[in-house]
Amino acid sequence: MENELAVIGLGYVGLPLALTYALDGFSVSGVDIDLQRIESIRTSSLGMREDFDGVPVNDVLRTCLANGSLSVTSKFDELPKDVATFIITVGIPIDKAWALDMSMLQGACAGLGMLLKRGDLVICRSTVPVGTTRGLVRSTLERASGLVAGKDFDLAYSSERIAEGHAYDEFRNMPLVVGGINTRSLDRATEVLGAVNREPVFKASSIELVEAAKMFENAQRDVNIAVADQLARFANRFGIPTWELVEACNTHSRVKILMPGIGVGGHCIPYASPYLFGSLSDQDECVDLLPTFLSARQANAAQPGYIAGRMSRKMGGLTGKHVLFVGIAMKDYSDDVSVSPAVDLATALAKAGAEVHVLDSIAETPKEFQCEKDIDAGSLWADALVLPIRQANVDYDHLKSVALAAAGRLTLCDFRGVFEHDADVLEQPWYVRL
Repeated sequence: MENELAVIGLGYVGLPLALTYALDGFSVSGVDIDLQRIESIRTSSLGMREDFDGVPVNDVLRTCLANGSLSVTSKFDELPKDVATFIITVGIPIDKAWALDMSMLQGACAGLGMLLKRGDLVICRSTVPVGTTRGLVRSTLERASGLVAGKDFDLAYSSERIAEGHAYDEFRNMPLVVGGINTRSLDRATEVLGAVNREPVFKASSIELVEAAKMFENAQRDVNIAVADQLARFANRFGIPTWELVEACNTHSRVKILMPGIGVGGHCIPYASPYLFGSLSDQDECVDLLPTFLSARQANAAQPGYIAGRMSRKMGGLTGKHVLFVGIAMKDYSDDVSVSPAVDLATALAKAGAEVHVLDSIAETPKEFQCEKDIDAGSLWADALVLPIRQANVDYDHLKSVALAAAGRLTLCDFRGVFEHDADVLEQPWYVRL
């Protein structure tokens, strides 16, 4: 196996993967058509919160760029001509109607196909609907290259299984499932992926099986989150403390209910069921084959709106009210606002007439909301403090003192259980929890 490869797409999956190989002695070339992304990589100025055995991603980037183990470009034709292994990590966006946009993946395959040579290996690691690798990916590569998959070049699929913030560890220690268009493709892909992964590889009987496994892994979590969130709704109906109810249920050795929240964020879990739906022919098939996943996705998508309604009732309406969000990222301790339910909740409040401000030193505040730098300044005018996630660099003891000082006029909406076991806050009439 040669120690040279290229990674197509340098986002939250592709860049950590490229650096993982670079740190393990590979010469890695990366391509991404986002010019701003390429500039941030070249200047080692990413906002990405990843580390590599405790070393921040920007420090790792500086080292790998300086020693030549990683190079990046925005143009396919600038990739080294002798690279024979290509790993695709391009995402598939989904709109509010759950329609899949395959154009980015197709464009990446078209660009790669122009470079493809006999004997090359292509491994797709993007999360895709069943049939995409053997269908769109294969046909686009063949059309652009004039070569035949399985004969002139090898093609395989292996889903990524990383969580943001833990990419390096999980690329090395999370078991892999791999499928190939033929046995040679499967064996070559297993060797390349196993070069940085320490766990045994599950060699699947088909590419389609691996594509389906990835979707059901994430969609199952979507269902589990829907169960937790609906538990919270039910608990509120009867005045039962949500967190205590979850803890009580989980004393059963065969029960594991998750802690609820304001929805599901990121590109993995919210997209899993739409990818499943996109694998089927029509809505009737979705209802017939996947009713549980369909209803769970609908419930989780509606959760921010449900929370906004609860806030409106608690606050006697939202028109003219000032709301300060402490954290806006898509999950706890993240800098990523992709598909963030906190953003969805803030948007719902704004549409209902509230003025939304955001305090988050880690994630970038969306331009439609006002950015705050100080909790004291915000608390002087805010009618509500919203804790949609737990976030780094927040002094929650100080936030508690601010809320207590403003008792009677400030509503504290604690949707992540920060003060769930704090007696000073728990019984206050202005404290709102899930």
